[in-house]
Amino acid sequence: MPEGPDSAVRSWIETFQAQSRLDLRPLWRRATPSGAGDLALLDPWGARCRPDWHARGLVIWPRGGRWLQLQLELVCPPAWQQRQQGDRLARLVLRWWADAVELRVDGQLVHQGDLFDTACRWPLPAAWWSGQPLQLDLRLRSPLHDDGALIASAVEQEPLDPEDPTGVLVAPRLALAAQRLPAEAQPALLEQLQVWDPADPAAAAELEPWLQEQVLLRPPAPVQVLGHAHLDLAWLWPVADTWQAAVRTFESALALMERFPQLHFAHSTPALYAWIEQHRPALFARLRAAMQAGRFEPINGPWVESDCVLIGTASLLQQFALGQAYSRSRFPEWQHNLCWLPDSFGFSAGLPAVARSTGVEWFCTHKLAWNSGQPFPHRLFRWRSRCGSELLAFATAPIGTDGDPLAIDSYSRAWQAATEVEQALWLPGVGDHGGGPTAEMLEQLQLWQQQPLACPQTHGSLRQYLAGLEPLAPQLPVWRDELYLELHRGCATSRPDQKRHNRSLERLLREADLALALQHLFAAQGAPAEPADWRPLLFQQFHDILPGTSIPEVFEQAEPQWRAARRQVRRSRDQALQALLPRHTGWWLAQLQLQASGPCTLRLPAGAWRLSGAERPLPQQPAPGGGTWVQLHLPAGVAAVPLERGPSEALPALEPAELQHPVVLEASAQGWQLSNGLVRAQFGPAGLEQLWGADGVPQLAGPLAWCRWKDHGEFWDAWDLATDYRQHPLPLQWQGGPDLAEQGPLCTRLVWRGRCGSSPLRLDVQLRAASPWLELVLQVDWRQRHELLRLELPLAQTACRYAADTPGGVIERPAAAVNGREQARWEVPAISWIASQAQAGGGLAVLLDGPQGVSAEPGRLGVSLLRAPTWPDPSADQGLQRLRLALSPCSQGWRQQAVPQQAQRFREPLWLSPAAGGDAAGGWPALDLGSEALQIVGLQPLEQPGTARLTLQNLSPQRQQLQWPEGWSARREFSAGTEAACASGGTGDLLLPWQLGSWLVWSSGSPVDQSS
Repeated sequence: MPEGPDSAVRSWIETFQAQSRLDLRPLWRRATPSGAGDLALLDPWGARCRPDWHARGLVIWPRGGRWLQLQLELVCPPAWQQRQQGDRLARLVLRWWADAVELRVDGQLVHQGDLFDTACRWPLPAAWWSGQPLQLDLRLRSPLHDDGALIASAVEQEPLDPEDPTGVLVAPRLALAAQRLPAEAQPALLEQLQVWDPADPAAAAELEPWLQEQVLLRPPAPVQVLGHAHLDLAWLWPVADTWQAAVRTFESALALMERFPQLHFAHSTPALYAWIEQHRPALFARLRAAMQAGRFEPINGPWVESDCVLIGTASLLQQFALGQAYSRSRFPEWQHNLCWLPDSFGFSAGLPAVARSTGVEWFCTHKLAWNSGQPFPHRLFRWRSRCGSELLAFATAPIGTDGDPLAIDSYSRAWQAATEVEQALWLPGVGDHGGGPTAEMLEQLQLWQQQPLACPQTHGSLRQYLAGLEPLAPQLPVWRDELYLELHRGCATSRPDQKRHNRSLERLLREADLALALQHLFAAQGAPAEPADWRPLLFQQFHDILPGTSIPEVFEQAEPQWRAARRQVRRSRDQALQALLPRHTGWWLAQLQLQASGPCTLRLPAGAWRLSGAERPLPQQPAPGGGTWVQLHLPAGVAAVPLERGPSEALPALEPAELQHPVVLEASAQGWQLSNGLVRAQFGPAGLEQLWGADGVPQLAGPLAWCRWKDHGEFWDAWDLATDYRQHPLPLQWQGGPDLAEQGPLCTRLVWRGRCGSSPLRLDVQLRAASPWLELVLQVDWRQRHELLRLELPLAQTACRYAADTPGGVIERPAAAVNGREQARWEVPAISWIASQAQAGGGLAVLLDGPQGVSAEPGRLGVSLLRAPTWPDPSADQGLQRLRLALSPCSQGWRQQAVPQQAQRFREPLWLSPAAGGDAAGGWPALDLGSEALQIVGLQPLEQPGTARLTLQNLSPQRQQLQWPEGWSARREFSAGTEAACASGGTGDLLLPWQLGSWLVWSSGSPVDQSS
């Protein structure tokens, strides 16, 4: 097939570029002990194993950390020597895909690089122009997870005078002008070019009039340049390396500012600045001086560049609150109204509401450009949460770029076409492992600043650029959804140990804050105004730690930090509660979240339990594994119940009339049936075969399915589920059963055993009295590699919609995908539950001890339980794993069934401790706000004596009127310290659907109340 005009133009330009560019790829030879060997491009391995790369002319070698050593004697072509009149220099231009690179010239090391510093533009010595050859030795090590490649290798000429009077840059200028031409203008250009011989030096002068004409016909759009260095706190290196990388990056940026007066540099992450402040005070002082001069810009937002789909609302709020507070206190000369998250793996729909509550107005990311399916439709838009909170959103240029004029021009034109905004923002700088802009990049930018065909440059801050976009806000499109990344769908499932650590520490921090705040408000001696320290948790929520996508050293070093933080926070919580709760001789059982009143069955230490002061004992049943099952009635809201414990020998006989919704087990020829009046389950040869709610409507269209698939072949191993995993099923066997492990009216438990490949399985199915869910506990000694274990629930009631919780709220979607964007969401993260919604209103909820990856279709819900990637952590997911889930029929729907509150009770244990004797005036300060739809996001003590901040979220589509209990006073905080009118006693404030709100609270009758 004859080549088209575009291709023919490119061919002519490539030939013409040979006058000022020497392609070295065909010249490299593999080094051997006896000297230079065969030409590297002729190695048959590349053509056989990576034909796509081989077709592009890349030098390729196998993955696995293998070294490739290349040699080349570089001689200046005679034609180049003749043209050299002291008006030009030559640079050795290399670009690679390798995790370690060493370039030696005549035996001297002149450059080193890696997976992130992937290019160099090394200036050749003047003697080379006079014919002195250079011996080049290039050593490259392939990545562990991918084959290595030498992508580009050339010598390029540059003029010493930026105005280029002798036309050294004619070839790249021609390439710039040609890529700017529309397709219909390409034939005319080709016809003109074919008049000249591309190998004739005289062609440069002939092209000059046409190039000048293009400047007038199609002037380039301006760009603003801002140096940047993306620095992952951990990934393919441990955290300790990150601190040193930050020091190198900041010192390099400050040094380049002295050499290049136009340079502006921006960097994120308050956690990094805090480390520099503590451990490198002299460097921090230099950073502060550069910030005050307006050239070093903190682009912060959250405490770290966190994951934004796997953490709870409380954590997301703390990320922004602590990040913003640090930035405002340390860098007051800057306005802190932006959130910089270029690399996180998707963003929850509730993020705008959470970020906006801390003063953020702009959201910036590049990650949506990574979508593997549909390109994200907007580059500049308004991002709106369900409650109406809104951020301006900016899809940035790629991070980790350089000063290539062709790349800048291509991005500028794409930006202008997508947004109709003339000026684009370009972000040069080595990234991922820090680095930032290099002198070579800035020299390249300086060179092309003088060329009329290149995009004219200005240098300035991100805030300056965004301020120019703000007047466009009213006309921007509105996005009312999460920012789902169509990639990295395995992150919710990889490394479940990190998710467990995160879940438990986040709960302890919330409880510690609440206990400290209550003590601060109501205890006679008060409490320190300092809330619990969230920073250890927030750091581990970095977007390559919590998702489980780092090397094993990162997780090994995080383990003692998780444990130490839990111990410290648990101690702080327990001390505050003990100081707060009134004295008595027994035990205290505390409920530390807003819950409806009702019966609850839980396991307590062995003994005979009764309510304090009561004559009759509570309904109870000995537990075979130790302890005693007890049923008691819990009050509504945040509450505490005094208990007394007697010896186990005094345990009375259980009277069935005392029980609410006792468990009944019935055996028949068909199997077992387990029921408590709220949930009924049928078990047979296939396991759990049917499930009913209190309304008697069947929930399952078939037996519960534990499924095993091959999960292999994706480039980003720990990040991505194989898109075709359903085409590769693997066997999973159960060994008959079940065994009756425990039976009684308070709790009955059945046990199955099986194997998943070489991994033994144990499944405990448990039903408690008065529980609206059936609990499943799967214990696995996971030994598989590149496999996926899932639970799938065939639905008897076809789902029209499904819902799941997400940071900052709830997402609801159609169960049947109707467009490509919905089809791409075949796996989504959920924090603690997912629920189907049938057309008639009922459905089935799955409560998670997650977060987990989940899926929903009209006829099926699914939960991904375990994976087994091998890169970057070869041992990921291996060993003993314990996975808890529960199935809860929803006769009227997930909202009416209070599924968010059910999920919270399922995964957050009540607090139990022997009474120690506190000093709360008037007893426990009960907190019940009069609505099951409200969730406490945080209650934290404030510096002002006797005050705290209460943050709530309405998890319903109806308005909720807060009813402040006796003893509480409150004042609404709308934003950045502004307050609404006082509310106390009876009717309180209104919280709109899905809205997040904060109140300043204090105890009625306190000095704060009297001063109000």
